[in-house]
Formats: sequence, C-alpha cells, structure tokens
Amino acid sequence: MSDIHGFTQLSFKPFDNSTTIWIEGERILKNIKHNYGRGEFVVMPGDSASYSGLSNARIASKLGGNLPHYDAIYQAGVNCHSSTKALFNSAGFDALLPTVGDHELEGNEGSVPAYRQAYVHGFFRDGQKSGPYLFNTPVAGAPARPVDTISSFAYRFRNVVIISVDAYKLVGNGDTNYFDREQVFGGEGAITCDVSGDHLAWFENVLKSAGLDSTIKYIFVEAHVPAIQPVRKVNCSGQFMDGADKSEFWKLMNQYQVDIYFAGEGE
Repeated sequence: MSDIHGFTQLSFKPFDNSTTIWIEGERILKNIKHNYGRGEFVVMPGDSASYSGLSNARIASKLGGNLPHYDAIYQAGVNCHSSTKALFNSAGFDALLPTVGDHELEGNEGSVPAYRQAYVHGFFRDGQKSGPYLFNTPVAGAPARPVDTISSFAYRFRNVVIISVDAYKLVGNGDTNYFDREQVFGGEGAITCDVSGDHLAWFENVLKSAGLDSTIKYIFVEAHVPAIQPVRKVNCSGQFMDGADKSEFWKLMNQYQVDIYFAGEGE
C-alpha cells in the first residue's frame, strides 16, 4: 500500500476523525480487512504523505505561524505520522510497517533532517523524541535496527520476516546536489538511493539469520524505490535504486532468496 500521498492533511488536523481523509481512509481500510482476509499487518512502502511543494513558511503558517520553520516541519511530520498509525489501528490493523519515501522527506531534493526525525518519532515512538522504539525485538538473533540509519527495521510476524529499508542516503552534509553522470546515480538533489556500508552489513545479517532459522518460512523486503527497470509510472519521478539489479542490495536479496520485494514510486 504505497504512494497514498493523502495523509498530509493530518499534519494540520492530527487525530481528527471528522476529516475527509480519516473518514474515507477508515472506510477503505475496514473494507479491505473485511473482504480480503483478516490482514493483521500492513506493509506501506513509502509516500503515505507528501510535503513536496509545501514551503517551510506554508507549513509554519498552517500550524499557527508561531513556530520556527524547523520546529514547524518537525511538528507537522509527527502529527501526520502518529495520526496515520492511529488511523490504521482504528480500522483494525495493529501493525503498520512503513518505509520512508521521498515525499515524507520534502520531495526528491529533501535534505532537512526534521522531516526524517519526525517520520521516526511519529511512526515508531508515538510522537516522542525519546523513549522506547517500536521495532526493537531482535529477529532470529539479529538486531532489529542498523546503527547508521534511523528508520530501517526488521520485524517478525509468526513465520514471516519483513525488513523495511530506508533507501535514502544523504550525500555529504546535504548542501550540494549529487549526480554521478558516469554511473547515473543521484540526480535527485542531495540524496541518492543507496544501501551500503554498515547499513548493508546489517541488512545481510538479518537475511542470513532469518535464512538459518527453520521456523521462518518467508522473507519480505520493502523500500520505496524499485530496484529493477522498467517500471510503469504515472505522476512520479521514477526514482530507482543506485546500481539497479547490479547493486549489492539486489544481489543480497537474490543470494538469500527473498520471497517478495515491495516497492513504491510507480503509481
């Protein structure tokens, strides 16, 4: 369930069950749950909301105009993501498993840290800046979270492991656009779509540990960007993973026989 984009209005009317998005969202989700099985968790590969095109000043204004822009961005994101989780819970889905998309990060050129912090605190910490992180339970003995990114996680539901991957890597300190013309990486502002270093090592550790556990039958992975081409797309940027099917990320999924890769960006 990706590229919804419409939950943004909850940024400015949090937990308001009289809004159109809440009423319609709850109706659709309850219909899905009733007609298509019990559905005890939902995989949501990014872009549940969209801050692309919303200026910092506009966000601050819609929150009353009293907050500095950075604080307004953070508060809007926390409002939106914690309300989105509550909406899914109200429809009977106790476990919402999202992954971050470019539009939760301000759009393709987003590099303001407040957007990612708000995403994490809204979805995974119930709107709190500190305290317990929702997905902390080790999976088949492997850590549920990597050390170098704040929104990737692994989760086990019975005999299924779901790995949510934050594919957005800030290049440098975020003040310069990145584009490797030779390899055709980047071209989306200061961020690029990449899983590498300690993040990739964590990913492989979860895959390997899950594969060695005889009680785990399926492994699902989700990230917002597709990893292979072509992708049918409408009204989206067509972002994809650096290296595509030659990336270490894709090679590891093949090596450890991932059953399904869920991606967005192709609505």
